[in-house]
Amino acid sequence: MHRFTRKWAWSMNLLVAVSAVAMSGTAVAEESEQPVPTLAGSGCEPGGRLFAPGEISLPDRSEYRLSFAPDGKTAYYHVDAATPPYQAIYVTRLQDGHWTPGEVVSFSGTYDDSDPFVSPDGQSLYFSSIRPVNGVPREDYDLWVVRRVGNGWGTPEHLGPAVNSPRHELYVSVTTDGTLFFARGTFDSDFEIHQARRDGSGYAAAQNLGRGVNSPDTWEYNPWVSPDGRFLIFASLWRPEGYGLGDLYVSINLGGTWMPAVNLGPSVNTEKDEFHPSMSPDLRRLYFVRQTWDPFTPSDFYQFDTRCLWR
Repeated sequence: MHRFTRKWAWSMNLLVAVSAVAMSGTAVAEESEQPVPTLAGSGCEPGGRLFAPGEISLPDRSEYRLSFAPDGKTAYYHVDAATPPYQAIYVTRLQDGHWTPGEVVSFSGTYDDSDPFVSPDGQSLYFSSIRPVNGVPREDYDLWVVRRVGNGWGTPEHLGPAVNSPRHELYVSVTTDGTLFFARGTFDSDFEIHQARRDGSGYAAAQNLGRGVNSPDTWEYNPWVSPDGRFLIFASLWRPEGYGLGDLYVSINLGGTWMPAVNLGPSVNTEKDEFHPSMSPDLRRLYFVRQTWDPFTPSDFYQFDTRCLWR
């Protein structure tokens, strides 16, 4: 199949998947106060546009992994900073069309915590951390969860050995049925995306997603999965068809098999490094991190109207 025909076919499949999720009751467009860019003018500029400059995206620090509560009015992200806490999870709220100054969440700020993800029902928040397990220090990142308790969060719970390993587990995402998607690997070798399904009160052993998503010659990481598990957006490094160091890709789940991933194209990806994708609860906006390495500049969040993918 001609590569442009193949890309069009996958774009249509993604559009169907996004539309199905939005119509299933996941969308909260009526409740969200976030401004939605139009398709005309600046709404579809290549590469998207900076998200919440001066409010969330701040100079002189790096922000990573943005995740929204179901109503779209509360967002979590993590910050790498030169002063304590060096790596912590922050929360911000939308008020009168602006995002409030980020505050470190109750369970973060002591250990290096990263990659927050709010479950589709808003009752759990998953994250990566290098914090001790049962009092034993660790040198690799594991996956943890906190549960909603009243208006706050409970005590972090380690997700156990079926999910975690001696390697790093990072950037977890979860479907409505509780299936986890995350990257596993080491910075000295590579990363690949895995999933772990619920099994009673715990999880079955994690499984590699296979060659539709992962490649032996590149890194695959930062998965964001749709609530129904029908499509996956992720970052990959060094793919030959890429536009920069890291690009965003999408794969569709057909009958339990992840189809060969397709680059989201120059409307999103640039010659810089794009990674850490996520989507708004109503699926109208794609969010991601853009980084410049040479010369180094701190990363910021960008947003992109998903309808621009079909133009």
